[in-house]
Amino acid sequence: MKRIFTLAVLATIVLAACKKNSYYQDTGINDPRFNGTIMDYIKSDTLYYDTLVRIVKYAGLEETLSKEQLTFFAPPDPCFKKILDIVNDYQLRVGADSVTRFEQINPVVWKQFLQMYLFPGNRGLKDYTQVDTLALDTYKGALFESVSSTPMNIGVVFNDAISGDPNSVGGATILKYQGYRQLMLSYVPDQAHPYSFWVNAVVSAADIAPTNGRVHRLRYMTHTFGFDPYRFIQVAREKGIDYH
Repeated sequence: MKRIFTLAVLATIVLAACKKNSYYQDTGINDPRFNGTIMDYIKSDTLYYDTLVRIVKYAGLEETLSKEQLTFFAPPDPCFKKILDIVNDYQLRVGADSVTRFEQINPVVWKQFLQMYLFPGNRGLKDYTQVDTLALDTYKGALFESVSSTPMNIGVVFNDAISGDPNSVGGATILKYQGYRQLMLSYVPDQAHPYSFWVNAVVSAADIAPTNGRVHRLRYMTHTFGFDPYRFIQVAREKGIDYH
């Protein structure tokens, strides 16, 4: 079959991403408090979350984000463009038409994967333990179940700090674990080996505090929605892609 170039929502995502490129930077916020629900918050931040809002509504999770106490590791819009690009690369390889609208993918699929980013309760950076992927015997974070009972690991990366001038005679001194701290959400694909084969997503802005929980914005540059693109493709194709 011929490939149909992505239009509609996907084109909108691409255009929006192009417009946002000069503004998207991993920055924090001055006041973490937000006078509204998690749903209200993501609706208000159209720079990062306009596509996320539309998919949340399509997946039937708007009421969940409005009423339940949750911690949401929120994927910004470019994460969705990445997964649709990968889906369409696969579709091309198998001779299938492209996905031109996210509504062509069953809402059950979007709901299943969005729920991997949602956790019961209200947890901030200070509520998680240290994680170091190079020293998991000592610093392993902690395993949590998402609202869909998907096992995920959450921990705080203690980055190193550099003291001194690396170009000076004495050089710089690396201070282990003394730098900035950063939340990391990790998909655990094999429950039999809970500390192996992680797919990691780091947070660029933590502890945004709506009235019904906490939002931690993921770094879009290093994350693709769903963590495992080929698992997303498998589930989407199993549930049926609407080509009409």
